[in-house]
Amino acid sequence: MGGNVSHSICKFMPAKNYSGGIKIINYVYETEFNKLRQPFLRPVYYVHLVTRGAAVLKINGTEYELKRGSLFFAFPGCPYEIAGSEDFGYLYISFMGSSVATVLEDLDVNLYNPVYYGLEDLIEFWQSSIKRINQLNANLLSESVLLYTLSFINNKEEDMELKKNNENLFDMIVDYVDNHYKETDMSLKKIADMFSYTEKYLSSLFKKNMNVGFNQYLNRLRIQYAIELIANNVKSVSRIAELSGYSDSLYFSKVFKKLVGVTPGQHIKDVSETKKNNVYDYTKDYKSD
Repeated sequence: MGGNVSHSICKFMPAKNYSGGIKIINYVYETEFNKLRQPFLRPVYYVHLVTRGAAVLKINGTEYELKRGSLFFAFPGCPYEIAGSEDFGYLYISFMGSSVATVLEDLDVNLYNPVYYGLEDLIEFWQSSIKRINQLNANLLSESVLLYTLSFINNKEEDMELKKNNENLFDMIVDYVDNHYKETDMSLKKIADMFSYTEKYLSSLFKKNMNVGFNQYLNRLRIQYAIELIANNVKSVSRIAELSGYSDSLYFSKVFKKLVGVTPGQHIKDVSETKKNNVYDYTKDYKSD
């Protein structure tokens, strides 16, 4: 295989059994991902290795970040979708057989655990292997690639360490937002770029771990601070907006009313009228949603 390849590289194999019940169906280098129709619904198992770009995989009601070196599985009869960048690309092997379910169960590969990270070192191996395929070595080579790849995900201790590291990274993100929410340039894009996440995946992390999206979390921090400023006799709406991280005082007022139930001006008035009695709880009207 040589020259400039503009289409997906696809090698179809006859269904022969070399590994006690695992049969390779095809081995594909997908170079035109954005032309594929979604959602995907596969009749057999698929394992994909991301070679470039970034994406978000949605499967079984959960979203996962995909990037170079991510390995992810698809399962028979389970639909999934991928929202990827323009340059997103991957290789995949589809397979079936009587022993597949047992092998994947032993590896703890299932609908609740379909993605593995940090496998960049496999990319060159996969790419060189698909270029070497011919009719004589197709089944042996493709099965070898599959089994060799599966051997890299049978380390639960490493998986637990990776999960711990990801949790620590999310804690760092939340800590950064908690300490910088007053900055007017704070945004989902800024944090995503800073910590090498896609914006969509970062938002899903906040929803999963904090029960709210990033922007909602950020607005809650800012409005709570605005309430504290009002309690401390700051009475200029534009000044409160600026100190709370909003460059647009009209947008600030809109968000404030949504979360507190009244406009900032009305809240300032209410606090001023009742503060004399020294019994006003300035957070009582703050809504949690």
